[in-house]
Amino acid sequence: MKKSLAVVAVVLFVVGLACWLMAPDKTKAQSAAAQFSRVAGVFDSTKYSVWGAYVLNGNTATGSQTITVCPAQFALPDGRVIQPLAPANGVYAPAAIDAQSSSLVETVTPTSYSLVAAPSGSGNVPCAAITATFANLHSASFSTSQVISGDQGIQEAINDASLNGGGLVFWQIDPGTVTLSTGGQSTSLGSVKIPTRSVVASATARVTTTITGCTGGWSLGFTSGTEFGAANTTLTAGTTTDSSTLVPNYVFNAAAAVPVAFCTTAAATAGAVHAHIVGYKLAAPAN
Repeated sequence: MKKSLAVVAVVLFVVGLACWLMAPDKTKAQSAAAQFSRVAGVFDSTKYSVWGAYVLNGNTATGSQTITVCPAQFALPDGRVIQPLAPANGVYAPAAIDAQSSSLVETVTPTSYSLVAAPSGSGNVPCAAITATFANLHSASFSTSQVISGDQGIQEAINDASLNGGGLVFWQIDPGTVTLSTGGQSTSLGSVKIPTRSVVASATARVTTTITGCTGGWSLGFTSGTEFGAANTTLTAGTTTDSSTLVPNYVFNAAAAVPVAFCTTAAATAGAVHAHIVGYKLAAPAN
């Protein structure tokens, strides 16, 4: 009996050692998991902001024009292939055109979309013909950073969720450091909008440059700036929303809107903040 138990123990040890040696590196496994665009049914918008394309055929006039963008399909970090400019439920994702040029850059929202054949010699990945209203002229190039996401991947994630039966989308808005307006009490925090019918799970900010003026304190929101928390009366650089009262899980039952920083009773005369707003959006199925 003892001999049999010893043999079993040896076998189990060998099997366990083999499994351990053959198992993927734990650090690498965690790193790969962090790249997933969809985890437990939740679509992560931060993984949809990394696509880029170029203009094959540009517009020679402003106003409503059609341009050709290549490629139309793009692989996310986890290998899933999407069409970032394709609509779902009649909604298109905005795109920034000539994002590297301060004189030409503009963000447009397509009004139509269709796949077209790729140019000869460029492979089998199709291109996209998109119609939008342009304020600038955009010439052809082969720079894959000429056309990029116009909303940090949020609408792309929502559309992909809809095209895959619907689901929960995690979204994140990070406008970087924004200088407060001195001409009014509200300052738009970038141009990316909080998706309509969302739940705002967190809205935080840090004062990066000491705020002056802005009597009554500053707060975050989407209209008056008081929706996401009480006014923070500490204005010095380094101050965060941790020192004021926040309203978690705010039900954003309104039209899409850009988040704002708000001075309670008077405009700022100087100052800057870095805000970070995250939440969830339930995307309806498109089929």
